[in-house]
Amino acid sequence: MPAFDPPAPPWNPADRLAALHRYRVLDTPRESDVDDMAAMAAEICGTPVALVSLVETDRQWFKAEIGLGQDSTPIDLSVCAHAIQGTGLFLVPDLSADPRFATNPVVTEMGMRFYAGAPLVTKEGLPLGTLCVLDRWPRTLSEFQRRSLERLARQVMVQLELRLALRRQGEEAEALAEAKERQDMLVLEMSHRVRNMLAVVQAIAMQTLRTAGSLEEARRGIVARLRAVARANDVLLDRPGGPARAGMATLARAMAELHAAADSGRFALTGPDLPLQPSAALAMGLALHELATNAAKYGALSVPGGRVMLDWDIVEEGRTLRLEWREEGGPPVRPPTRRGFGTRLIEDNLARTLGARTATEYGRDGLIFRAEAPMARVQETPDG
Repeated sequence: MPAFDPPAPPWNPADRLAALHRYRVLDTPRESDVDDMAAMAAEICGTPVALVSLVETDRQWFKAEIGLGQDSTPIDLSVCAHAIQGTGLFLVPDLSADPRFATNPVVTEMGMRFYAGAPLVTKEGLPLGTLCVLDRWPRTLSEFQRRSLERLARQVMVQLELRLALRRQGEEAEALAEAKERQDMLVLEMSHRVRNMLAVVQAIAMQTLRTAGSLEEARRGIVARLRAVARANDVLLDRPGGPARAGMATLARAMAELHAAADSGRFALTGPDLPLQPSAALAMGLALHELATNAAKYGALSVPGGRVMLDWDIVEEGRTLRLEWREEGGPPVRPPTRRGFGTRLIEDNLARTLGARTATEYGRDGLIFRAEAPMARVQETPDG
């Protein structure tokens, strides 16, 4: 079989194929509207075969076919691939007498002799294929039949454009619905955060006032704790485009800087920068602030040589976050006679927010605090 070698087209083949694929019509089910166009073309032209043929690189696929009994043929059998190279109706009265097609299996095996095809052309002037008719006898078309075939080809393109417009409209509606859903979720999330924040502020104020020895001590305690809350929120929100997915290392550095110890080397921070859920970031931020405040008052940060080692890692095959706060070089510490607000804020808040288990040791060199929490409650997932 000789290779089919049509002339160079007046358009870019890659652009034409991109346009064809943009319509997403290849290999779709039959549609009555397009079938009707092919049937009408066969009736008007008086032919036994009519096709809506879409031309790819290696085949021509028939969106509609009358009288052929196939849904596609290889490209080297395609007369339509030649028809789309030019403009206007492509008509061959006798394929067997045309050297371009005389040995084509369409003639030698299928017995076709007559071909007429009207290109299916996009608004950009790119041909996708043809609406064509074929007959087993040499013949021609009247002027009325030619005009009708071209008009029907334009109507096929109207159907394809309508399908494309409806699909795009559906995609836009889906995108709008997804955007609205995200907006609604953001509103709910912000409302939830505001309620949680007000509850945290209320608890801080009430518990600090109950345990403070004076109004000035209460004022200092409330201000310091609210600064920690504000710093945690700054870490959460300090990213263009919306709330950040705060990392554990970022939060730990922020808390160390808040207590003016990061630059002096008195904090040693070790662990991955895990993306935290917003609620986890707030709980961790408050816990670190309380630990650092106690260290500055009574522990390692209250003396020149004291240091704090903060380590965290993921253990148990990625299921658990393990955190340890260890103070060294500080004065001897003793267990408190009562469970103060700071301790309750650390332990209860981590347990309630993260489902964490906590333990505190009062060693010779300083306090050791450990916590373990399930990663499902701690880490922000990739899809938010």
